[in-house]
Amino acid sequence: MPDGTRRGLERIALVMLLLIGAAVRLPPLTANRFHPDEAIYSYWGRLIASGQDPLLLTYPVDKPPLVPYLLAAMFRIFGAREVTARLPGLVASLLTVALTYGLTRRIYGLGPALLTTITMTLSPFNILFAPTAFTDPLMVMWVMAALWCAVGGRWFWAGVFLGLAMASKQQGALFLPLIVAGGAGLRVKSSKFRVARKLAVFVAGFMLPMALVTWWDAQRWHVQPSYFEKGLTSYGGLMLAPVAEWGLRLRQWLMWLQYFTASPVLNLVLLIGLPLLLWHSRQEVRTSPAARCDFVLTGFVLLYLLAHWLLTFNVWDRYLLGLMPLLAMLLGRVIWLAGRFAHPTYGIIAVALVVILLIHPAWQAAHSGYPVGGDHWAYDGIDVVTDYLRAEMPPGAVLYHRYLGWHYLFYLFDTPVQLRWYYSPARLAEDAQQMSEVPRYIVLPSWRPRLPIQAALRRAGLNMHPLMRTLRADRTPSLTVYRIE
Repeated sequence: MPDGTRRGLERIALVMLLLIGAAVRLPPLTANRFHPDEAIYSYWGRLIASGQDPLLLTYPVDKPPLVPYLLAAMFRIFGAREVTARLPGLVASLLTVALTYGLTRRIYGLGPALLTTITMTLSPFNILFAPTAFTDPLMVMWVMAALWCAVGGRWFWAGVFLGLAMASKQQGALFLPLIVAGGAGLRVKSSKFRVARKLAVFVAGFMLPMALVTWWDAQRWHVQPSYFEKGLTSYGGLMLAPVAEWGLRLRQWLMWLQYFTASPVLNLVLLIGLPLLLWHSRQEVRTSPAARCDFVLTGFVLLYLLAHWLLTFNVWDRYLLGLMPLLAMLLGRVIWLAGRFAHPTYGIIAVALVVILLIHPAWQAAHSGYPVGGDHWAYDGIDVVTDYLRAEMPPGAVLYHRYLGWHYLFYLFDTPVQLRWYYSPARLAEDAQQMSEVPRYIVLPSWRPRLPIQAALRRAGLNMHPLMRTLRADRTPSLTVYRIE
């Protein structure tokens, strides 16, 4: 087949996979309400977009500025809505698929690239994180762009993109060893001068976005802590996890990892195939860039998982999103190499099998069938509730909260009400008693107990009168609005 025709077919295949990827990522875009973190990031975007607080001086921010300012730009253009806040994540997820294809094509060739791209397109983990306003999808996109540039010898742009990854989320720094080792892995030897020059160019590119981030951060130091310092204190620092927790933490991380494909067969193929892949590649590591990258990718994945297991990282699914392209590349490599001793039509069979094994997980993910990514029905009705409160509450009314505060900041933005946080039912009752001249409201999620609050209010001579209730799609209650009188 002529090269031009083959390249044209490759492009058509990639475009088709991206269209399929967009199709399975669109349903969750509007199906679920904001996760609390999505709400707070979007609130920061609204503060910037409205002009009320362009530098976020009034709120202790624990993330770098790129995502809030991107959301602000989106809100100015398309309006401050959930869908608007989630569009950057959706686009970033699809671009990550394309970048992973290009990277795998460059390192491993067309066959593994096709298998990798199918996996990235239909991975439940990728599908469910794409339509969110989390910072992680953009960070992962920039990391993959940096790795693609490093592998291609474009060290300046590799530095720029790594800087943009860290400007999206500070955890982008964890991928520095991968980018340096991945870029160096394709070259057997290089003079000390060339190594030093490439490192200097890489650092120069990295410093461009980070200089802007540091300038923005410095403008806030007279009233707020650095976002980096705030991030460390918010999560209690980073230290060795207690040995007694290692077993539980391992089970929790493995539980999240299973949703990489949500296919026991494919997960088992990767688990068994990785050691065999490294055994095969050890003989070619001096002569084959692909073999060296096998060790780089596997080594980074293992070290990343080991650090998150043994150190006090929160066991959150989003921390694994950056591993999904690397695992997809390794899975594609394993499956393709297994065909060296198989039938000549193995490639077509392998692609068909991967598609068949991923169709059901992708369908489930498109319908929010896995507990990964954003919220899954816990906050159903928050938009209806806040619309009701905006119409019902008079100016100056008090709205008590403990679990929904970040949602209120976004959904009730610019609404003239007092948001008052309480840390216990007794403190709520005491404060409500003191605010007797002001209309008082509270919204309780169905997944939090109502009786302790009701009992504390009754002891203070107050009662909760239900005003409205929202239901989930399965007709179970989600949120109930009460007036305290």
